[in-house]
Amino acid sequence: MLAKLEIQQTKKEINALIIGWNNEAATLYDRLLNYPALGYNIKGFIRPAGMQEKSYYKNVPVLGDVRSLDATIKANDIKEVLIVLAPGEQQFLSEIILACKKAGIDYRVVADAYDTSYKHVVRDVIKDAITHGDFGFRRFFDFFGALLLLIFLLPLFIAVAVAIKIESSGKVFYSQQRSGKNGKIFSIYKFRSMVENAEKLSGPVWAQKDDPRITKIGKFMRKTRIDELPQLMNIIKGDMSFIGPRPERPFFVDSFKKQIPMYINRLKVKPGVTGLAQVTVGYDETLEDVKDKVKKDIEYIEHSNSFKMNFYILFKTFFVVVTGEGQ
Repeated sequence: MLAKLEIQQTKKEINALIIGWNNEAATLYDRLLNYPALGYNIKGFIRPAGMQEKSYYKNVPVLGDVRSLDATIKANDIKEVLIVLAPGEQQFLSEIILACKKAGIDYRVVADAYDTSYKHVVRDVIKDAITHGDFGFRRFFDFFGALLLLIFLLPLFIAVAVAIKIESSGKVFYSQQRSGKNGKIFSIYKFRSMVENAEKLSGPVWAQKDDPRITKIGKFMRKTRIDELPQLMNIIKGDMSFIGPRPERPFFVDSFKKQIPMYINRLKVKPGVTGLAQVTVGYDETLEDVKDKVKKDIEYIEHSNSFKMNFYILFKTFFVVVTGEGQ
């Protein structure tokens, strides 16, 4: 997206409606309560199929149905609607969008990314807490910072390349497809830390502690994070930033999106070489480990303009590199 990097930590209060009367609508309301910085003032719910009786969820009322949506928008000074329709209510989607356009207000269809019936119009609430710019200060810092580091570390690159070639046959650099911002697939670069063609027979699998596929020099590189240094080239290309959620392989992304709530939010920002999850949560070997990291990723996204947090992540990353406490 365009314009400079801007994080809206103190967003002006927005009168909003949640259109839907189902578990997902209730879950969305609960999540918004956990993110007050988004500034949503939920005035009520809309029950698409029609009112049956006066209903409330946590003292927030059902204000009407789709037929009365125009009047409800005007009466409550609504600026935005969040659409969470059950499968049997999707026929109301075009009518709702038309009413929003007529009233000149924003609308967002909130759904899991793997719900194919919404793919053409899916938007996410949390990602709109930030707007990301490719030509703002952060991009400037990323590009020139990575370029300077690449030049400065060139002797180290040469030494590592020689060590890799001495220990095992194969390429020095390793590339692998990853899912980046908005799900865009790109090739991530690393120094090869495993034997050549490590996944030829097994297919995509998680790396593990004491993984027998990792070479001796590979173990050292992983402990010091040296194997990640070629991602400076990814930063220069614009695929990644210094700090952000770590990019995952599409094979695992497709699985995690179905198993982990809010996982899709990680794809709304540019991935990073390091991140809050990497410096605060241990090695992920199970789905529960991934869930813990996702929570930290979302926490970072919500506060990614915090100088204190970014400095903390960079300091912790530097500490890991110097002490070799990585895995």
